Amino acid sequence: MIMNHQTLLTNYLSNLQIELFMVNFNRCDTDWRDLDYTPDYSKFYLICEGEGWLKISDQEYYPAPGQLFLMPEGVTQSYSAISDRPFLKYWCHFSAKVGGINLFQILNFPHFCSSDQPELIQEIFNSILNYARSGEVYAHMMAKSKLIELLSHYIMHLDQEQISYNNVPVMEKISAILAYIDSNIEESISVRDLAQIAYMHPNYFIRFFKQHIGVPPMHYIASKKMEKAKELLTCTPKTVTAIAEHLGFSDLYYFSRQFKKHTGLNPTEYRKQIMV
Repeated sequence: MIMNHQTLLTNYLSNLQIELFMVNFNRCDTDWRDLDYTPDYSKFYLICEGEGWLKISDQEYYPAPGQLFLMPEGVTQSYSAISDRPFLKYWCHFSAKVGGINLFQILNFPHFCSSDQPELIQEIFNSILNYARSGEVYAHMMAKSKLIELLSHYIMHLDQEQISYNNVPVMEKISAILAYIDSNIEESISVRDLAQIAYMHPNYFIRFFKQHIGVPPMHYIASKKMEKAKELLTCTPKTVTAIAEHLGFSDLYYFSRQFKKHTGLNPTEYRKQIMV
């Protein structure tokens, strides 16, 4: 069992970069068919009616109306109509990357979910479709935000234990690094410290960490320190100076500047706001 499963998932998903390629709503032809191809994009299918067959990796499916299927980039797939009632479906092609890596090379997701709100998924797909067809300057951004909502809805309907890792040794290494950061967040943590845990050269470690977490290690550490600072400002009567020292900052001005960079308020202003 990988440590910090929820922490790792949160980091991957919060640093996700989504790109929408195509979206449509139509009925497949009776000759709709392709066998054993490996796309360079991922797909969502929302089945509305009809019959058909999908094969994703070595698993075969006969999707039912209301099911939302995820067909990941880089995985061998097949599909075909199987009767004179082919699928009527919403579909989109997209990419999902973390630090330039295909999300589905890192994580394994179940291939479909059955939502208790199929009409909501249809509304999301309709929004993606309308924005994709719009000529407004903001439309592509809105289409991407709705695609993120669709992926979020998909993940919401999964048990976290259904999501697994493709490279367990690498994930265990990342997990150990994140656990070390959490346990030592009140100390001064260097890249060299973390690189030693991973048995890597510091320069290589920085690239490795950013690939898998989405941000450089010092950026991640700074963010975690600010989260801890917010907790201490909220839950303890400690002075700002004491909190800064507690988190390893010898320069109060630098601490305040970093805090404002992450929250938009200096520590004193933040404490006043949350105490209102």
